[in-house]
Amino acid sequence: MSAHLAKSAIGANFSAAAATYDGWAAVQAPAAQKLVDSLPPGFAPATALDVGCGTGSLTRRLTDRHPGLRIAGVDLAPAMVDTCRAAWPRHYFLCGDAEDFDAEGNAFDLVASSFAFQWFADKPGTLKRLALALKPGGILALAVPVAGTLAELSAAHAEALGRPLAALDYPPAADYVCWAGHAGLAVLDDAVRPMVVHYPDALAALKSFKGIGAVFKGGAKPLTPREVGRLTRLYEERFRGEHGVPVTYQVLTLIAHS
Repeated sequence: MSAHLAKSAIGANFSAAAATYDGWAAVQAPAAQKLVDSLPPGFAPATALDVGCGTGSLTRRLTDRHPGLRIAGVDLAPAMVDTCRAAWPRHYFLCGDAEDFDAEGNAFDLVASSFAFQWFADKPGTLKRLALALKPGGILALAVPVAGTLAELSAAHAEALGRPLAALDYPPAADYVCWAGHAGLAVLDDAVRPMVVHYPDALAALKSFKGIGAVFKGGAKPLTPREVGRLTRLYEERFRGEHGVPVTYQVLTLIAHS
């Protein structure tokens, strides 16, 4: 699958989920809030870039904290961009590939991204390019799932089906810290926190990915009904607890300044 087709598929899937995303964003929403809460005390940005803005979860939280903030958002999914435009007409939202986004140099006090970087093919290059969009002393803030994410699903998939889960690559947090340094940024915070969502059963856990528009790597064949049955049975046998069936994300909150 070509990069262009892969990006088209990602954009189409997230567009299809625009109406359901917020209802399923059980990790994405608190991760965005944690990111905003982790910004340095006294930091009062006038301009911000929301990278992979989606339906505006991060935009909403940034404007709540900084009512006068002017935000530019970019996202690959047209329906999600339309949602943001309708909700915040005073801000500017662009439908496009954030990996190719070419902001004017030193344009923003804040460049922020929540649960988008895991979809980028060239993570270090994108981070370096976004760092160039910061004003001197500006802040780059990322919330991104890292190594250890979806550990239960990965283990159940390998055991039940005899092959690895064709999921996204989740680099370790140390890689992001290294990339930030290479981009000329000084890291202020690089905390990793587990965030666990519990579902009533394993099938609901699997449906949660579709609800937010998440698709896994191109080239993986869809599971047959028999395979889904084996996977969900083993997932529940191995991991069900008193609160239900868990899906764990390891979430890096990275704050760095130029």
